[in-house]
Amino acid sequence: MGVSVTVLFWCCLASIAAATSSEVTCGSVLKLIHETTSFRLHSHDLPYGSGSQQQSVTGFPKGDDTNSYWIVRGTLDAPCKQGAAIVRSQQLRLQHAPTRRWLHSHLHQSPLSQNQEVSAFGGDDESDTGDVWTIEWDSRNKSWERDTKVRFKHVDTGAFLLSHNRKYSNPIHGQQEVCAKKDKGKGSLWTAAEGIYFSEPSPPEHDEL
Repeated sequence: MGVSVTVLFWCCLASIAAATSSEVTCGSVLKLIHETTSFRLHSHDLPYGSGSQQQSVTGFPKGDDTNSYWIVRGTLDAPCKQGAAIVRSQQLRLQHAPTRRWLHSHLHQSPLSQNQEVSAFGGDDESDTGDVWTIEWDSRNKSWERDTKVRFKHVDTGAFLLSHNRKYSNPIHGQQEVCAKKDKGKGSLWTAAEGIYFSEPSPPEHDEL
């Protein structure tokens, strides 16, 4: 585990006891499981060999890799406070914890299926509208719950984040393609998994005079 990720995790663990929260809130550090294949949304400091040549995003089969952690953030125009609930149709960004790049999409073709490429782009001081996604779900929950099956719709293009069982060969053998497509099917469903979940801060108590 890299030093920056280790520091991030210990700071989070030291600041709150968040494991009991059933909500996925702003600032949560989590893994996302693809509903139909059980692979986790993943990235690493390895560029695509085609298309944008930005940092690649894949599906990873195991749950013990720190490169599958993402941080839930607000947008540049609408930041959200740590612990704030994420509501239906809210626009958000997902920041890859180890490399600090943003989950991103654009009109380049994905390498295996020629759908829309999904990459990791920018950093703490660099972000654009291609990093913004709208979160959707079919249940009646008012806010994002950890067991809710959700979809991420890319704001700029209207395509949904998806994966499927088409897998890469070397150098990322066994990892599967993550891409985007204007198809609201089962391949676009994701569920929150391992992570650190921040509870919304309680209002301060005031002693009565």
